Amino acid sequence: MPALTLAVEIADAVAAAKKRRQFSFDLKSKAQELAKAHPDAEASVGDVTDVLEEESLAAGVTPVSEP
Repeated sequence: MPALTLAVEIADAVAAAKKRRQFSFDLKSKAQELAKAHPDAEASVGDVTDVLEEESLAAGVTPVSEP
């Protein structure tokens, strides 16, 4: 179930960005935040980044990677 909770949080983050008409957000920091908040999901920051990027693009939200 921890992975499901993480997936819901990813979907919520993308939906919230779209609802606020915030069509871009810092992908890396959001992925770090979500991975840290859900350690039991056993997903790396890279895994979360990949899924967050895919979901963002599918929803029309442009993920931005800050250095």
